[in-house]
Amino acid sequence: MDEVAAHAGVGRASVFRRYPTKRDLLLDALTQVLDVRVAIPDTGSLAGDLRQVVADTLAVWRDDRLAALSRQVLGETGRDPVVADLVRTSMRDRMARSWVVYERAIERGELRPDGDLWLLTDLFAGLVAYRGLLGLDLPDPDEVVRSLLHGFATTG
Repeated sequence: MDEVAAHAGVGRASVFRRYPTKRDLLLDALTQVLDVRVAIPDTGSLAGDLRQVVADTLAVWRDDRLAALSRQVLGETGRDPVVADLVRTSMRDRMARSWVVYERAIERGELRPDGDLWLLTDLFAGLVAYRGLLGLDLPDPDEVVRSLLHGFATTG
């Protein structure tokens, strides 16, 4: 909290008036990062839209400061059930707002209307979070989208 106050050029009390706890500050910061950094694209194709979402999501983990913030918030989810619930709710709300990407793909015939769209979302979001949390190499967005849409099999 002291570092935040110093960086903002305000007193520590000012930070605590807006954010009573470190948890509140971290969650607000993570929510703002995700809303700004991960756009809801309209490229004209599901593959193009997913590529942009995956690339934006990976970019968060490629930024050392944002990755550290994400690790800190996600690390708190294991220790604090309130944080876990807030992160879960925030992430699901953010993903639900981006549902328009899937709705357009269904209208274009690129996705089955009965597909498990949460599973599709969880596959790339989980991959990115897993790799980011463990500090593993982040995948190429094109490979992620190709794998999501076509799998690994040699035949369809």
